[in-house]
Amino acid sequence: MAVRGPLAAYASDAARSRGRLYAEAPSPTRSEFQRDRDRIIHCTAFRRLAHKTQVFVPLDGDHFRTRLTHTIEVGQIARALARALRVDEDLAEAVALAHDLGHTPFGHAGEGALEACMAPYGGFDHNAQALRVVTLLERRYARYDGLDLTWETLEGLVKHNGPLLKRDADPDPSFPHPEERAKLASRRTRERSDSESDGSSSFETRLSGAPQDEEPPIAGAAKGRPLSRYIAAFDASFPLDLSTFASIEAQAAAQADDIAYIGHDIDDGLRAELFSLDDIARTPFIAGVLARVRDEHPGLERQRVIHELVRRVITAFVEDSIDESLRRLARISPASADEARRAGEAIVRLSPPMAEAERDIKAFLFANMYRHEKVLGVWERARDAISRLFPAFFENPELMPPEWAAQAVALEDADRAVVVADYIAGMTDRYALNEVKRVFGG
Repeated sequence: MAVRGPLAAYASDAARSRGRLYAEAPSPTRSEFQRDRDRIIHCTAFRRLAHKTQVFVPLDGDHFRTRLTHTIEVGQIARALARALRVDEDLAEAVALAHDLGHTPFGHAGEGALEACMAPYGGFDHNAQALRVVTLLERRYARYDGLDLTWETLEGLVKHNGPLLKRDADPDPSFPHPEERAKLASRRTRERSDSESDGSSSFETRLSGAPQDEEPPIAGAAKGRPLSRYIAAFDASFPLDLSTFASIEAQAAAQADDIAYIGHDIDDGLRAELFSLDDIARTPFIAGVLARVRDEHPGLERQRVIHELVRRVITAFVEDSIDESLRRLARISPASADEARRAGEAIVRLSPPMAEAERDIKAFLFANMYRHEKVLGVWERARDAISRLFPAFFENPELMPPEWAAQAVALEDADRAVVVADYIAGMTDRYALNEVKRVFGG
């Protein structure tokens, strides 16, 4: 039985968090990362995940994964990894629970459609949209927009898949600790009041996603894509050290995301009969696991075989991630969370053989599940829905609810597009379909 011991030197320390954009008094009962987790769970965008598709739309059945069930599975695996690596479980869970808040309705199909619609206006990226949700679009608290999450959770949300900027030759400057952070937040509050009184742009306006005069820096050395304007604007006011890796906790959440995807897509694909057990056994790793299940339980009914296969696959990937990550930690030997960030490589990883097994499984799922004619047919209808809604709302903002129309109607094209994208991205599958009926009549 895994017993939680003291946190490692490279773990994030909730008591020494780099703070929040708006300084708050500490909680007498919860750590800073526990507060983040709770705020995420109670926000509107989190509840909407229950009705956002992972791969299928709701009409295909009640037992397939949604964004919410996926997110819960990611959170559970992230905690398991964090505990084994002796880092903060609450931070790993907070990043895991927030990582999909920016996803559109209709899963990847919806995101692709919205990306195409937003291409002339700066593009759309679900990670940047998640940051918009937790820093701007959630409007619950009296003092500020967003959830006012800690620096560590925001960093993990933005960088859990790796650095967004190429690293400078010089080491990253140290970031102010909580006392200095409180001074900065206080100064920003005064600046915000002054700017609003003299008519200049407020902090929220600067983060609205409107294009800036200068081009954004280039993101992701591996991807070479432009950095999201919103991330760039937010980073200018609340630096997230975009050239370093995220914390070990955030890396654990990213690894948990991949593991959960593999497990539940195998499960959903088999239960939907998009492919058979014999089909997926063409991948060597799955063949070995399935052979052991059948040897140990001859004659086991198909449903139980599927469950046994999936749970063993998830267990194997989790255990390998732990073993490989501990090997990397022993080699790198980071003495602090910041040293782990500056290691120059991801620390929470799979071993090379398991990474190859992961690639094989993903290649199989792409060919046999995501490109299956039944799924493509549903995705095409989903893309059509968003591809029709975006231009309708863009050309006629008054078709949106009053609070959204009021934001969009007087804006220039690029700014209006961002508001429309915010509205559409926040929709559930069901709401989006109802909007199609309302706007287009049937």
